[in-house]
Amino acid sequence: MTTEPAPDTPDIRTTVFTGRWPELEIGGTFSPTTATLFTGPTEAVLVDAVCLREDVASLGDLVADTGKTLTTIVVTHGHADHYFGIAELLQRFPTARAVALPSVVADIERTMAEQTAQWEILFGDRVVDCTVIPEPLTETTLAVDGARIDVVEVEQADIAPTSIVHVPDAKAVVAGDAVYNEIHPMLGLSSPDRWPLWQNTIDRVEALEPEIVVAGHKRPDSDDRAVQSMLRTTRQYIADFAAAFETASSADELIETMVSAYPGHGNRWTLEFSARQAFAVHRGRHRTE
Repeated sequence: MTTEPAPDTPDIRTTVFTGRWPELEIGGTFSPTTATLFTGPTEAVLVDAVCLREDVASLGDLVADTGKTLTTIVVTHGHADHYFGIAELLQRFPTARAVALPSVVADIERTMAEQTAQWEILFGDRVVDCTVIPEPLTETTLAVDGARIDVVEVEQADIAPTSIVHVPDAKAVVAGDAVYNEIHPMLGLSSPDRWPLWQNTIDRVEALEPEIVVAGHKRPDSDDRAVQSMLRTTRQYIADFAAAFETASSADELIETMVSAYPGHGNRWTLEFSARQAFAVHRGRHRTE
């Protein structure tokens, strides 16, 4: 967990919560997931809400310890590890509301049952139950004690629809799963024709000129201020994965190529899933186009 005073606006703080390295029920580990708290003199706004019981409890403690009033939980996209915690957090902070872009809400409604089953396979009963759907935003600009918070729809990250959150006064962007910080990105839920669009999203994050970028998944000791390195590496990883996918003879070869190129990245499970999914779903069709 890191806390940074917002540059030139000392009344707004950016606090990054980073979860644990959780063991998977199917073997291996999953990457730590982040949530980001923006606090002013009296209010707090949370972006994303994790999903593992221990992490949700710790995140709730973090919010409570600020002494601020949690007004809003913003969900960036419809993956359980980013929103399942909203139900327990809203019970703990009943005056808050959970919101997301209308397209993200529709995706959550469509996939919640499937997500529940999938995450139970991965984590068993360590995942909190979620019966709450975020409210669809009618306006994409929110505020924390008067500081503007922009919820920005982007074309592609690890999935679409998806969004990023920009707090100009804090010079901060919460990137959801558009940016990874020393973690293998999840490329297996998109397709070769969508990967360049993901790189365009990274360009949009960079154009906002943030001094803090919070990746949806990061090593706990990774630097949220290493903005250029983070963006450059995520952009290059996508390009390298796409190039290796074109030439590799098997998913195993693709996996080993990426491990060799990014030996310090965590969460090999995501790479393995992405490589096997790419070969199973896209290889034959991609080669005939």
